[in-house]
Amino acid sequence: MRSFKHLLLAMVAVAGLLLGGCGDDDDTIVVFPNNGKFLYANNDATVNSVSAFSIRANGTLVELAGSPFATGGAGSIGGYYASNKIALARTKKLLFASNAADSTISVFAMSSVSGELVAIGLPVASGGTMSSGGTLAVDANENFLFVGNSGTNNISVFAIAADGTLTPVLGSPFSIGAGIDAAGLTLNSVGSTLYIGAPAANLLVVMDVAVDGTLTQVAGSPFAFDTNSFALVSSTLAVGGTAGGILSSYNIDSNGDPVLLDTLTLAGSNNQCVSATRSGSLAILSGGGTNGIAMINLASNGTLSLVAGSPFPTSTATSGYAIASPNGKVLFATEADFGGINQIETFVIDSDGALTTRGTYPLDSLGYTTSLVIY
Repeated sequence: MRSFKHLLLAMVAVAGLLLGGCGDDDDTIVVFPNNGKFLYANNDATVNSVSAFSIRANGTLVELAGSPFATGGAGSIGGYYASNKIALARTKKLLFASNAADSTISVFAMSSVSGELVAIGLPVASGGTMSSGGTLAVDANENFLFVGNSGTNNISVFAIAADGTLTPVLGSPFSIGAGIDAAGLTLNSVGSTLYIGAPAANLLVVMDVAVDGTLTQVAGSPFAFDTNSFALVSSTLAVGGTAGGILSSYNIDSNGDPVLLDTLTLAGSNNQCVSATRSGSLAILSGGGTNGIAMINLASNGTLSLVAGSPFPTSTATSGYAIASPNGKVLFATEADFGGINQIETFVIDSDGALTTRGTYPLDSLGYTTSLVIY
């Protein structure tokens, strides 16, 4: 039985304004700034796999030969809506996928030319119990992989070798407190602070990351934070979404404490999962099993306003967070239901933030995909 009562943090670090995209030729693979040629999805199936697509210049997708690629582990077919169970070490050309049912992490080498994935060794034990979590995060310098073990209320940290070998750092896994679920993770831009969402406890855990990868909670952590999802969209601004379509913006002070700036409520919405464009100008509210995606303008002072026409209809219920292309012109969303539909839907994002669908693409029908990453 899937545990969707609470949702985990889905998080996106933002790296400045992006350049424009390529043309609109259906047959051309797009080359976005900061990569962006390939889209990968952790299918979270019982016999787990990662689906891989090339991204055309108009945002449509073509599945790669050999996809889906077997992880060698067992997915949970469910969990927190915004559980980000896939992560990249871009310069090392490595992809990590968690297998929540057996609490392992699969490591793949990525081809920057073809997008092909090749498994490196056997899946690695996380050191805890992922349960409804299994979310992954890599620091900007690609030194460490952070793993959320929601079942054992702790965080595992692994040093990442150039060949993909994962080695637990001293003291891993690190406890975040009894009864505090490690649902979602994100790091600040320099990788010195780790934010951990604990939706079941309505808490935000903030931990300092030492140069050797060890974790220590900051003074005052955990903080009361009544949200189910969290997107870090600059070094100081956070956006949280609660079950029921409520979005709030916060300033993160020097202690890591969120200070409320603004709140926006979407009438009749059950969207629960927050992500953002890399420019930080748009927040994206999805997940929660609702047939729609809300686009929200995010001003530099934290003010929130709904994009005209939001929420925009989806083909079927959104199952996790939606991820925007690096240039902010295309959106990809995971969608699933209990009748066997498991797919990605592609949208064009216009200059005002409105969405227009460009089609759906099937995934492993035995899974329940929540997680996407772009390389």
